[in-house]
Amino acid sequence: MSKKSKILIVILLLITAAAVGVTIWTLFFRDTAPELAPDYAPQEAEEYAEAVSEGASEEKMEAAEGGGAVSMIYQKNVQISLSENLASLLFQNPSKSVNDIVLQIVIVDAEGEETVIAQSGTLHPGYKVEQLALIEGAAKLSEGTYTGKYIVLYYDPDTAEKAVLNGSIEGIEITVTE
Repeated sequence: MSKKSKILIVILLLITAAAVGVTIWTLFFRDTAPELAPDYAPQEAEEYAEAVSEGASEEKMEAAEGGGAVSMIYQKNVQISLSENLASLLFQNPSKSVNDIVLQIVIVDAEGEETVIAQSGTLHPGYKVEQLALIEGAAKLSEGTYTGKYIVLYYDPDTAEKAVLNGSIEGIEITVTE
């Protein structure tokens, strides 16, 4: 075997080893956390969503061509059960709204750093959510009271495209229990 052949074999072995290493990293070690502000509404509706019974015959809000209108009903208290890995809350997208929404629960620490701890699937108009699953590994929570906020992402119900304007509801009290 010539010296050129040996060098070529070594180079090909190094390239193969690098490709195998990248493949192993991609399959086993890459963070696969959900995208927290998707450009399109999640395909699946929120698993804990329930139809709202009262006001089901409400007339839709008026919205200009290409615009939207949203009405919300919510409580500013969230209870988190670490043992069940669930957040209990009340957030409603009334039937008179013209946009789908995705709700995020965010904890804000003393330095102002924000961590999304729960995110809903799509909430269509006329649906509410009373509990959300916590995002696994999003934050190390212990018993106590935290300051937080809701981030409300709006989506066009026909195209599922994210709206330009989104909402933030400050001053949410988050109580964590075992």
